[in-house]
Order: sequence, then structure tokens, then C-alpha cells
Amino acid sequence: MPLLKLLHFMALIGWCGALLYLPALIAAGTRSSDALFYRDHAHLTRMVFNLVATPAALLAIGSGTALFLSGALFDAWLIVKLTTVTGMVVCHALCGVLILRIERLPEPSVGLECLLLGSLVAVLISATLWLVLAKPF
Repeated sequence: MPLLKLLHFMALIGWCGALLYLPALIAAGTRSSDALFYRDHAHLTRMVFNLVATPAALLAIGSGTALFLSGALFDAWLIVKLTTVTGMVVCHALCGVLILRIERLPEPSVGLECLLLGSLVAVLISATLWLVLAKPF
């Protein structure tokens, strides 16, 4: 059980860090009109999404599911926490949508969307952390 918790925490740190970083990375990729910069930056953005954020998310969700199933934890706070995690999953998917959008047509107008997405991610991560720390024993 302790190793499963450690795996869950490590995966969460990676996923949350990538979720906070991706909107800024996406917005930064639309700032330059240089084709070489854009191509390299789009490749970097997709690599961070595919090789860091998505595996970390899958590992965090899988290990978290194993934790609450093995501990038989089915309290009301868990439903609220899983709702905030679902919001983080939706933000993860929206990052993927933004990446696809800027790959098709680089548009400098995604800055506001990235700012809103990054703010929502920060609120959801904070809410999830507060729910875990305020968990009734």
C-alpha cells in the first residue's frame, strides 16, 4: 500500500505540473511567425502532452483507483474529489484540443483561452489538494 501511494503521488506531481505548464507552452508557441520556431515548438508541445502529461495522468488515475478500491473508501468526500479530478481530465483533453488547433492553423488568439484554462487547472488542483488534506478520518 505505501508503494502504491508513492506511485500515485509521483504520477500526480508529474500530471499536475504538466497541466500547469501546457497552457503556457501552447500560448508561447503562437507568439512567433518564424516557421522553423513554430515547427520545433509544436513538436515540443506535442511531446510534452504525449510523453509526459498523458502517461502521468493514466498512471495517477489508475493508481488512485487502485488505492480507493483496495482501501474500500466510498465516502461523500471521495465523490467530490473525483469530480475535481474529472475536471482536471477535461482540462487535459482541452489542452489536446488546443494543441491540435494550433497545429492546423497557428492563431495568436489562443492566449486568452490558455490563460483561462491554466487558471481553471490551478483552481482544480488546489481544490483537489484541499479535499485530500481535509479528508475526514
